[in-house]
Amino acid sequence: MSKFYGKKTRVSSEMALQITSMADIFTIILVFLLKSFAMSPVNISPPSGMMIPEAQAGALNKEALKLEITQNGVQVESKPVLVLKNFRFAPGEILGNLSSQSLNTALEKEHKRQELISKSNLDVKVDSKILIIADKKVPYVTVKSVLASAALNGFTDFKLVVVQKE
Repeated sequence: MSKFYGKKTRVSSEMALQITSMADIFTIILVFLLKSFAMSPVNISPPSGMMIPEAQAGALNKEALKLEITQNGVQVESKPVLVLKNFRFAPGEILGNLSSQSLNTALEKEHKRQELISKSNLDVKVDSKILIIADKKVPYVTVKSVLASAALNGFTDFKLVVVQKE
């Protein structure tokens, strides 16, 4: 049998709860959740005659560069960039990397504009987001070329605009 000859420590029956630390943690979590769920509506008005596809989708929560694909052309921020004929690119418009020559020029110009603004205003950053507003009849080949052009010019975070089913 072994004997213990040390001091006996008494365990206090009262325990203090560190409420300040918990309040700090809950405040941080609350700020994070509010920031995550904050949404601002995006104003989109499709061109007349365009039929936007229907789907179940989440809400658009951020403004982004708007690119429209219609039967007759492609527009960036409502400015005509190139002419399409029945949703198809003209012969010679598509480069070897499947991107569009005219669209590359317009998107490169837009990217440089964003860089210039971000250099003069530190609160503004270059944005890689792009909203693709396309008629539901647009063939995959056309959308693929538009996305290739966008990706080559730094617009890699894309969203396809759809009408939400009710």
